Amino acid sequence: MHPFAHTAPLKHAALIAVLLSGLTAPAQFARAESPAYHLGEPVIALVAVIKQHEKALKLDASQQEQFAQWLKTAPAKRKAAEDKLANTRLQLRDALMNGMGDTPERQAMIEDIGKQEAALVAMRAGCVDRMRALLNPEQFKEAVALYKTSLHKGHSAK
Repeated sequence: MHPFAHTAPLKHAALIAVLLSGLTAPAQFARAESPAYHLGEPVIALVAVIKQHEKALKLDASQQEQFAQWLKTAPAKRKAAEDKLANTRLQLRDALMNGMGDTPERQAMIEDIGKQEAALVAMRAGCVDRMRALLNPEQFKEAVALYKTSLHKGHSAK
C-alpha cells in the first residue's frame, strides 16, 4: 500500500468541496448583490409617509398649508403618468402577443415606455426636492427615517 493512500479520500473530498463552493459562491454573491427593490416600486415616496406622520413631524401652519396644496395636485399628476405608462405597456404586450415582430413601431413603443419611466422617476425626484424645501432639515431627516422604517417592514410607501 502506498504510504499516502489513506489521504486520497480526504484530498478527493477537499477537491469536491472547493469545486462546490465555486459553484455556490457566484449564486450567493449574486443574491447578496441584488438590490432589495422591485421594479413596480417607486424610487422613493415620501409624501405618504409625511401625510401619515404629519403630527409627529410637527409641521407648522404654513407647512401644513403648503403640504395640503401639494396634495391637491401632485398625486393626481403622478397617477395620470402611471396610468399612461401602464396603458402603453399593455399596448406593447397586446402587440407582442398578436405577432408584432421587430418593427419600427415596436421600437417606438419601447422608447416611449423608457421616456415615460424616466419622467416618473424625475417626478419622484422633484417631489423629494419639494419635500426637502418644505420641511426643515430635522423634519426631513425624520421623514426619511420613517420612510426607511416602512421599507424594512416590507411596505412600499406610495
